[in-house]
Amino acid sequence: MTLQTVYDFLGLFYGPLFMRKAALALLLLSVSASGTGVLVVSRRMAFFPDAAGHTVFAGLALGLILGLPVAPAVLGFGVCVGLLIIWLVRHSNLATDTVIGLVFSGGVALGLALVSRYPEAQGSVNRLFLGDVLTLGDGEIALLAALAAASVLFYVFLYNRLMLSCVAPPGHGGGGRADYVFGGFLSLVVVAAVQAVGVLLVSALLIAPAACGRMTAGSGRGMFWTAFAVSLVSGQAGLALSYHPAVNTSTGATVVFISIAIFGLAVLARKLRGLAAKG
Repeated sequence: MTLQTVYDFLGLFYGPLFMRKAALALLLLSVSASGTGVLVVSRRMAFFPDAAGHTVFAGLALGLILGLPVAPAVLGFGVCVGLLIIWLVRHSNLATDTVIGLVFSGGVALGLALVSRYPEAQGSVNRLFLGDVLTLGDGEIALLAALAAASVLFYVFLYNRLMLSCVAPPGHGGGGRADYVFGGFLSLVVVAAVQAVGVLLVSALLIAPAACGRMTAGSGRGMFWTAFAVSLVSGQAGLALSYHPAVNTSTGATVVFISIAIFGLAVLARKLRGLAAKG
């Protein structure tokens, strides 16, 4: 199946080609972000996406300095940061949030320093900061498709093991080397998501659907599918709503807003069920 075939099918729902590309990108991103988001929430690493997301500035600047293609430089640097966080968590006596905070601060400082030294990077920085899923090209969509396929393999072989490590005592079901795979893979997902919704919103894109799944589902499988459903619905609804002339808002921000609104409705529904049970 070619991309053009997929675009033709999406033409049943969206008119302009750039809307079809955005719809496909958000669908692929939902596959990658839903399961990894559940693991982030379950492992209490909610600030990890922020830390990895903000390092794209340093990766971008380093790529320009070294004369490397931007995309591989950003992806490679993001993966290195993810692996560094996992290594520090496993080999220091610091809490996970402390390690993430330190790496986050260092990454932001390095990125700002390099970008201020090389003004030619500032144009790309603005795009990564805000994100724009409506401008993604076929190459970027192909990358998201490859990431979605890799996500399926990741879920099949490592999802249950990593979920078990969230509740098992040390030495009984811990992640081991899988932790490093998770850290590197999560960084890839974050960097890919940055291109769609920007650094400011990437954390909410991963966390809100996963938080909804964790609150409403009673199993790891249930959390995954709930998060995927919320991510899928918020992505497509946010895209359609943001393009409506009466709304005309940023697509990334609208997608995230809808996912958080769904989470809010889930909280309200749970509260009402609790009150009904007491009554």
